[in-house]
Amino acid sequence: MKRVLSFGIILFWLVMVGLLIRRTAAVDTPSTETRSSPSAIAPDHAPLAEHEGWMGIYHQDKKIGYFHRRLIPVTGGYQWQERSQMKLRVMNTDQTVHTEVQANIDQRYALQDFSFRLVSAGAVFQVTGAVHSDSEGKHVLRGQLTAGGNTSSFSFPLQEPLYLPTVTQLTLHGTALHPGEERRYSIFNPLTAKTETVQVTAVGREPLTVKGRSLTTTKLAERFGGTTVHAWLDQDGEVVKEEAALGLVLLRESQTEAVNHGWSDDTPLDLVSSAAIPVRNTLSDPRAVTRLRLTVSGTNDASFFNFPPRQQYSDGALTILRETPNAFVSYRLPSTDPTFSADMTATPFLQSDHPRIKEQARQILKGERDAPLAVQKLLDWTYTTLDKEPTVGIPTALEALSSKKGDCNEHAVLFTALARAAGIPSRVAAGVVYMDGAFYYHAWSEVWLGQWVAVDPVLNQFPADATHIKFIQGGPEEHMALLKIIGQVRMEIVSHEVRASRAEGGK
Repeated sequence: MKRVLSFGIILFWLVMVGLLIRRTAAVDTPSTETRSSPSAIAPDHAPLAEHEGWMGIYHQDKKIGYFHRRLIPVTGGYQWQERSQMKLRVMNTDQTVHTEVQANIDQRYALQDFSFRLVSAGAVFQVTGAVHSDSEGKHVLRGQLTAGGNTSSFSFPLQEPLYLPTVTQLTLHGTALHPGEERRYSIFNPLTAKTETVQVTAVGREPLTVKGRSLTTTKLAERFGGTTVHAWLDQDGEVVKEEAALGLVLLRESQTEAVNHGWSDDTPLDLVSSAAIPVRNTLSDPRAVTRLRLTVSGTNDASFFNFPPRQQYSDGALTILRETPNAFVSYRLPSTDPTFSADMTATPFLQSDHPRIKEQARQILKGERDAPLAVQKLLDWTYTTLDKEPTVGIPTALEALSSKKGDCNEHAVLFTALARAAGIPSRVAAGVVYMDGAFYYHAWSEVWLGQWVAVDPVLNQFPADATHIKFIQGGPEEHMALLKIIGQVRMEIVSHEVRASRAEGGK
């Protein structure tokens, strides 16, 4: 069963964030000029020349991929191109993942239009968009997200210039950042179809040895979504090394080195296993656990653990209680409570308003209007219909409905979209679940039945057992928040109860 608990795509996103933020063309040798903000950047220097570069992607000295980028001057700005390839493993299944980005940026390197593609195992996820001016002269980003041949649109206003994550360092062309000086950028992250903020801070000069060559470099710290990524620039302003999430390292290489040299014949990086949280005390029957007590270390951020009444946290002590079915509140569908409007709304990843999703929900329920009974029917259908296969792709409800396969992510987004289409307030939860001596990153759903109730479509649990420990809530676009916790948190089981009758402390 562990194979279907793959949280591979979310972990893949976190890896890709580490690669996306800093990949950049050359930056000129630093001067003494400084600027106060990215919006104040003006093309008061000679245009950048055409430039390309290659980097190898490594994990614990094992080569798992490469990255190539190219900057081409054009009239009024530049054309930006990049592509990457990584060999990964998701719960014993090898995957080769390709990404491609093509974009037009203006003379100040701000985004004009772009196309992002992720290809894995024949599946294609694509995001396209362009910046437009509305009738009032205000800028707005309009785009489309396509997966499995299904397209969703998105649009949001822009308050400042928008950049792709990979080109922010271009804005430092001809600029010297003094130690401690920082820049903030509004970026569009194609992996979440959202705007985010990147903070770039100069750390200072630092000697660095790369492949036996000693260099004098300038170190930058780049903060994004709660994680810090470091980049080292040589005296010509080119990136020679980067350290990304989950222990990923990028090294500057020639094209031949990047594409042809250094590949390991060993097992590729397993995203899920490498991020698991092992524990000394084990659980013999985790699916029957109704109450779990743990100690948590590695972070003091209570916002990742405290979700009462199911999950309560205080000073490193965490208690999870499985909900009691006889406490569920029944109501007739659809829910009309405006309090839950956000949990009834379609998103680019949860297309609950799409005719195919709405029709599928109607066919499953066959007129059922009782909320708990409807939840059970939707859960049974999702569990029995989707083949349990680990994937590295971007999970959307329409794609899961079309392919009828996937891991925990596809199960969660499809169930949640079907529930919303049926009029049940619902949302996706992400965190960890216990399996075979460790807590593995996992995604499931929650539904409103007088209280939020955890529901696991891939394990067919209603309610889900108490080893489901939530860190965040929200669709796939919110899961970047896991950057703050993956690889940091540690857990130890103190005690647990099974089916509310047997207590086995420390087992």
